[in-house]
Amino acid sequence: MLHSPESTHSRRQFLLCSSAFSLAGLFPLRLSAQRAGSEEPQKDDPQLEIIPKDTLLKFNPDGSPRPFAGNTVICHLPQQSRFHDAVAALGDALRSSSFGTKLAVLPSDSYHATILGGPNDQDRRRYGWPSDIPINTPIAECNRIIGERIARFRMHTELPLRFRLDKEKTLAPQRPCGLQLVPADANEKLKLRTLRDRMATEVFRYRAPGHDTFGFHISLAYQMRGFTAGERQHYQDLLAQNLTMIDAATSIIELGVPEFSTFVDMYRFEVQTLLCT
Repeated sequence: MLHSPESTHSRRQFLLCSSAFSLAGLFPLRLSAQRAGSEEPQKDDPQLEIIPKDTLLKFNPDGSPRPFAGNTVICHLPQQSRFHDAVAALGDALRSSSFGTKLAVLPSDSYHATILGGPNDQDRRRYGWPSDIPINTPIAECNRIIGERIARFRMHTELPLRFRLDKEKTLAPQRPCGLQLVPADANEKLKLRTLRDRMATEVFRYRAPGHDTFGFHISLAYQMRGFTAGERQHYQDLLAQNLTMIDAATSIIELGVPEFSTFVDMYRFEVQTLLCT
């Protein structure tokens, strides 16, 4: 069958147009795939993979506690409360997670908020030590001296101590796992700063590094090894889910009389006396 020049020209135009439409449909997909492949995945701060010296002093690589003795002023979380139950549930979730073997998860009966950290027997110069107690004094003797000063100290502080959960700071990329707290309002902030300053001067007689920038928190676990990208995402998802339940338990966290406590490791804090109001 013979084709006229006009019909042959029309057929070629039709085929070229059809091919152009087909290729045009593919180009956006290919370009999108190239853009997606060229985008760098968001990476964690490399510092998050470095295990701090503080953690290495407190725990063995397998997460078991090392000897780390000292004294401190803390408020244990009220045991019979919805808040404690919700925080303990987060601790259990961390322990049973896919990355649980990379954590040193603390027992729930040790959960507390530190009001003012005291001296300990590890790296005394770095952590700080009372200016009027010889730096080579056994920690048991230091505990006794500080305990006697605490017995004479009067807080003159209205109770309870009131905090709020800082969800934004808690969810920010950081090493697992602590709940970040802030004083409930300006009055509580002034009250806590005054109490901490007085104890540092009158009882402990030194100011630890970072005294003025101390962030209140509740420690649940220490990270012993770095996370993979998948583990990091799993951790963030688990934390976000549990924070909803913790925040629902109470909007204001009320803590009672601060406790002068001693410890031989991070698993248990023995209350020696309550501060006098």
